[in-house]
Amino acid sequence: MKRYGWVWAALAAVAAAGLLWKTQEVCAGVRTGLLNCANVLIPSLFPFMILAGLISRTSAGPLLSRCVGLITRPMGLPERLGSVLLMSFVGGFPVGAQMLSEMLARREISRDTTERALCFCVNAGPSFLISAVGAGMLGSRTAGLVLLGAQLLSSLTVGFLHFHGGNIRLPPVLQTPSKDAFVESVRGAAAGMIGICAFVVAFSALAALLDAFGVFRLLTGVLASFFPALGERFFSAALTGLLEVTNGCIAAAGLHTFQGFVLCAFLVSFSSISIIFQVKSCFPAETEISFGKFYRSRLLHGGITSLLAALGYRLIPPAELAAGAMVSRPVPQATPNMLFTCACLIAMCTILILPQRGRIHN
Repeated sequence: MKRYGWVWAALAAVAAAGLLWKTQEVCAGVRTGLLNCANVLIPSLFPFMILAGLISRTSAGPLLSRCVGLITRPMGLPERLGSVLLMSFVGGFPVGAQMLSEMLARREISRDTTERALCFCVNAGPSFLISAVGAGMLGSRTAGLVLLGAQLLSSLTVGFLHFHGGNIRLPPVLQTPSKDAFVESVRGAAAGMIGICAFVVAFSALAALLDAFGVFRLLTGVLASFFPALGERFFSAALTGLLEVTNGCIAAAGLHTFQGFVLCAFLVSFSSISIIFQVKSCFPAETEISFGKFYRSRLLHGGITSLLAALGYRLIPPAELAAGAMVSRPVPQATPNMLFTCACLIAMCTILILPQRGRIHN
């Protein structure tokens, strides 16, 4: 233990020195993370996180679960998880995990069921895949639709592998809708949004620090020497995407190649280390959830999505891909007004959480 303690202490000292030495680069990374939160994450995720909270706290959850029973029953998935699966496709990455955490806290599902469901209920939302990645990065909405279809089929496949043939017994649930369902949903969504933005900013700063010290260039050079056909830009996009999915997809789409498209498909289903930490933050330590299955499922989910996306690449009109490669999309620049707006949004989320925590301590 002492040996590992010295290792962590040495790493902390190196990180502190790096933050002091490369202050401007790290600040630029923080600003990029804040802009991603303000421009992409908060507008696209926050409303769906509120909606997911309302569904899980009211009778809408069981009704939606019955509606998607035609999909969940062949998979062997318990019916009450149907609404979680549906919202994981509609809302985006952490929505399904947040719903599972709330159901586990209410003892509606077991720990084992939660661990299995996590493997396929963490997905990118259609707004991110079609609008952001497809139309915005690749220049083709059709490409976004192909990515969405590939991820949908991949997720259902992973769910089938984890639940088919299993004997899942769930405790009976007495439906008691909360009178303050909307208030609790907004507060829960605000708490989740704070955690998401914190991890996005942290990993954006980490990526900037590693890039400033040339770590990315070193790793991409080594990998490109083994796979010269892919090139350094491909591996740079891959390493960036493993840390944070949005910046990784931007870099992969900028390759304007078949390999870049397949890399986008892998990244949106693997979801990045940043998303993995966001999912973990949804579950308090006392739940004692094991994330081993979830970690392994990320590679399986990403691999299946990549294969299906490669098969569906022919469905994308070549004219759209050519037009997307020719159009130069400006990178958003940080301005005082945009940064102030982002800070205000995060501050409002924090204010929503404070009254709830105050009551808990009282």
